[in-house]
Amino acid sequence: MALTYTDSPIDRAEHLRGKDADMRRLADSTAAQFLPVWKETHPVDANMRPHVFGPEILTKLDGGAPTVIFLGLAKETPWFALALAPSETPPDLGGTFAGLREFATILPGHEASLLVYARAMAIWHQNHPHCSRCGARTRPTESGHSRTCTDEACAHRTFPRSDPAVIMLITKGEQCLLGRKAEWRPGQFSTIAGFVEPGEDLENAVRREVAEETGVKVGAVRYLASQPWPFPSSLMLGFRGEALTTEITRDTHELEDCRWFSRAEVRAAESGAGSLLLPHRSSISRWLIEGWRDES
Repeated sequence: MALTYTDSPIDRAEHLRGKDADMRRLADSTAAQFLPVWKETHPVDANMRPHVFGPEILTKLDGGAPTVIFLGLAKETPWFALALAPSETPPDLGGTFAGLREFATILPGHEASLLVYARAMAIWHQNHPHCSRCGARTRPTESGHSRTCTDEACAHRTFPRSDPAVIMLITKGEQCLLGRKAEWRPGQFSTIAGFVEPGEDLENAVRREVAEETGVKVGAVRYLASQPWPFPSSLMLGFRGEALTTEITRDTHELEDCRWFSRAEVRAAESGAGSLLLPHRSSISRWLIEGWRDES
């Protein structure tokens, strides 16, 4: 199974950021493509295909003052995200607006990767209208890849960040450890995950999170893959870990349930024959589970 959001076609062209004349030329070119984001959603048609716009959208949205963010170049095509003002009602762009997780898996990989990049940048701009040092307003700089305080005495510049989170499939022989949160669909279980803390290496973050949430002790840890996950701003770092113990002592604040599942139960979940529901197909958790399921 391909890992969603990891097939970016973009050359991020960092050398062009902040060059106003180049940005105007690229944004005004007939080849320019724009991906609007409104309140973490995207405009889609009746078939849940995302709308992509040419430079005419800048005139159409001029009154809404969108933040224009240069994403980069795909061959000769310049791509931009448009962070739309989070007004109460979405702008009329034709069709409706939908969250990326609703339609990501029906898209070609490069399209889903472009949209997740646009989403991440738009959310960051939406969440940082003020300076973290002095509280003054900030403005977009470097073609949307930074924001700078408008108070000249401060002029603090900040950059987009991704929050690193470890996500891990813990196994013991023919069993894997899965947990569920109370707000999920009945029967849905997933891998254990958690944020990396300051001063912590990734391998020990894996061991700490598993021990905190399930009581299971983990020995060997192996990195497998990463996935951008801006829901709203995470970078998921996928691992496999070998359990040293099997007794579960669940953190009831984090998990409603936690169990060991056999490979046969996971296979039954895929076919719909069992009661176990696996996480969304776009997630690295599903990718980790299916990779283990198919090993033998």
